[in-house]
Amino acid sequence: MKQARFPAWYGIIFLLVALALRASTFGDPNLHVDETFYQTVGIAMHEQHAVPYVDVWDRKPWGLFFLYYLIAFISYAPLAYQLVATVFAAATAWVIGSIASFWNRAQGGLLAGIAYLLWLEQEQGFGGQGPIFYNLFVGSAALLVLQAVPDLREGKPGWRVYAAMLLGGCAITVKQTSFFESAFLGLYSAWTLWHSPLPRRRVCAIIASWALLGAAPMLAISAWYWLEGYWAIYWHAMVTSNLAKPKVWLASGIRTILMFIRLAPFLVMGVLGIPKMVPLQRQFMAFWLLAATLGLLSVPNFYVHYALPILVPLTIVSAGLLQGRIAGPIAMVVLGFLAFRETSVLDFEHARRSRAAMAQLAKAVRAHDDGGPLFVYDGPFQLYHLTGHRFVTPLVFPHHLAQTIEKDVSHLSTAGEVRRVLAERPSTVVLAPKPRQDPVNWETLAPVRAYIHANCRLVARVETPEWLLSSKMDVWADCNRQGRAK
Repeated sequence: MKQARFPAWYGIIFLLVALALRASTFGDPNLHVDETFYQTVGIAMHEQHAVPYVDVWDRKPWGLFFLYYLIAFISYAPLAYQLVATVFAAATAWVIGSIASFWNRAQGGLLAGIAYLLWLEQEQGFGGQGPIFYNLFVGSAALLVLQAVPDLREGKPGWRVYAAMLLGGCAITVKQTSFFESAFLGLYSAWTLWHSPLPRRRVCAIIASWALLGAAPMLAISAWYWLEGYWAIYWHAMVTSNLAKPKVWLASGIRTILMFIRLAPFLVMGVLGIPKMVPLQRQFMAFWLLAATLGLLSVPNFYVHYALPILVPLTIVSAGLLQGRIAGPIAMVVLGFLAFRETSVLDFEHARRSRAAMAQLAKAVRAHDDGGPLFVYDGPFQLYHLTGHRFVTPLVFPHHLAQTIEKDVSHLSTAGEVRRVLAERPSTVVLAPKPRQDPVNWETLAPVRAYIHANCRLVARVETPEWLLSSKMDVWADCNRQGRAK
């Protein structure tokens, strides 16, 4: 298997395309609740020396927060993570093209990479969601494994598979579900080496070293939490909480249907490209798609952006059709039409409105700051950083306090945390006037509302846009001063 030449300078094309498609999001401080949370945690790791899961709780692996911690060295501004995510997306597109060039002409790889970038927004990958980062790790690992196949068949393990296993291990520290894709790459490499002339004992030793290297990043992180005495909290965040979270079958089912409808063009192109595939490609890509699908199905509740890992092998499979002199350009025109039919790519005003709203909220909090705690119950948690306040609870992410599905899923009692925070008499409380979470956790919302109406004054109501929705946010301040809210 010989890889066709895929020019490195194509990376410039991918970067320019990625910049053009994402430019309208640049500088938006409230792009999506997930990535703004990751950024907020990364900044808190700098400013507050916050320890993930202990000082701020979530189910995401440590590696994702560490990525945002590293990005915060560049700048705390949202533009920093958005530019880094753009580079990761462009690099992933280049890797997609490189893998596709094993079986297709360079045109197929180039258009497959562009198609990946074009479709990210359709699967809610317009910013810094986790898959934007770990897709590069998994894709690069797959590229290295394919490059290593000829040597593996001859019994030469080389360095590439070791690097691939380490990349797979890093991917798992960003998202647990990437275990399935990483495991596939390890098993594929092991199977290939097993059928080489190398002695079986030597093969087993090499495979064991691959497995150990792949597990090393997660083992190192786990060991640190154990040595620091946080093992119970860490284990609960990584394992127990994922199993304990209730399933919302109807909503998840609807999102799953939407997810696969949006992937339909690539499913069609993949089917049309099957006749052009050589047996090795069909085998490798079929197992990769199966592994990515297992990763998706391993999560109890589905969201549209969970399809982003599947998009990588799907675009590679589509390269067979995209390399056609006539079919390729026609397919790209159709993809472009579908992608831009409903898009916010050209809405540059959105980021301006979002910046203005966040500045207005922060100004309202600062104007009434008497030194007491700030409690963001269900609102933009970036306000903690923007106004110089520390987290009042590890349950910073709005869903963890305000949504019934997340009730007591962490190692902390949601109602107990709200009672504890309110007992500290916060001087400012931020929440939406109309509950945003569904189903609403009235056990926590009721006491918060009782507190603000008894002790605080409504000082601002601001329309606060995100990329996918917009909500009004109330700032209740001057709490505990003489007089009641008016």
